[in-house]
Amino acid sequence: MRFTLQPVKGEGFIDRQELLDEMVSELMDTKSTTGYALYGKRRIGKTSILKEIQRRFESEHKIVAVYFPVWDLIEFSVVELCQRLSMEIIDAYRPCLGLRYKAKELIQTPLTMLRKLLDSSEFKIVYRELEFLVSLNLRKGIDKNLLIEHTFSLPEKLAKSTDTKCLLMIDEFPSISELKSDNSKIGDAIIKKIRTMFEDWERTALCISGSIRSTMKLAILSSASPFYRQLIIKEVKPFEREHTEELLSRDFEITEDGIDEIHNFSAGIPFYIQFIGKMLKRRKRVTLEDIKEIEEEFLREEGDILFKEEFENLSSKERLVAINIAKGCHTPKEIANEARDKITNVNRFLKYLEEKGYVLKKERGYYMMEDPVFERWLKESFI
Repeated sequence: MRFTLQPVKGEGFIDRQELLDEMVSELMDTKSTTGYALYGKRRIGKTSILKEIQRRFESEHKIVAVYFPVWDLIEFSVVELCQRLSMEIIDAYRPCLGLRYKAKELIQTPLTMLRKLLDSSEFKIVYRELEFLVSLNLRKGIDKNLLIEHTFSLPEKLAKSTDTKCLLMIDEFPSISELKSDNSKIGDAIIKKIRTMFEDWERTALCISGSIRSTMKLAILSSASPFYRQLIIKEVKPFEREHTEELLSRDFEITEDGIDEIHNFSAGIPFYIQFIGKMLKRRKRVTLEDIKEIEEEFLREEGDILFKEEFENLSSKERLVAINIAKGCHTPKEIANEARDKITNVNRFLKYLEEKGYVLKKERGYYMMEDPVFERWLKESFI
């Protein structure tokens, strides 16, 4: 097996089998529009699950799976979301439509040429959509409501015209709430608009994921959220020790103590297990001392790449609170005493960190870092 830092698919997939089988069985029903909402901490494997679902439906002619990651947006604007998602949907339907060109190539084509390329009647829906996408590059002040309607009605239109079912899989879906227009956040209104359109879908199933507990609560999990009880909710949890062993022992011999060490270090988060495994492959032998040395190297070198930018994007007060939690201060009073600040201020910044997915409120008045590897990096770097 080859250790990878990319989302895992196919034979490299470990664990989650029960969840995958359930999702495939439900989503396979072309008469059902029931979808799923996956939630769990960063790097836990939600993307891998969505990608594996997409792979499993590649050979299903009656089902077209579209995968789109919101975090790949650069400008984080409504126009960018609609353009890129529309192009992903059209590209996914290319085999059904017999399109020879990718959507990105087609929207760069003059409209007169498009008419010649898409002269067949079955391309009318695609042509109208491409014409609209081309116009986005030329028009300013376009109606954002119209943009959302065009984009999120497209999978349903294509599914009906091709007698298929569309699986629309949107990774980090709640991050849509951060979308801006003219420097104003309008993402919450967009999610509500998508929810309204969702009610009329007959051939489109929505599957979404989210890492940040607070944004998932706003979009999916709370009784006041737009998609409350509209999707089957599944929490993606860390690996059990047996799955950590399965992943590591495929490629080299490793002792029970070694497996325990990596499982405890990674807290069962697949990304870190993969990373440590990749680093260990350079060694001719894998002893407990090798593993501890690799873990320190990971925190020292790779940890700076993974965590430094995230840490620096926090405010100075948020950073101070995070460092003090890593020190072992878990209550607002302990943090306030260590930081020489007011408890009311500490509570405010704990709430911010919780909303951003860095801090977990384990119980009333007791806070922990969500990612134990990030916490250990904080200890190594600042304490």
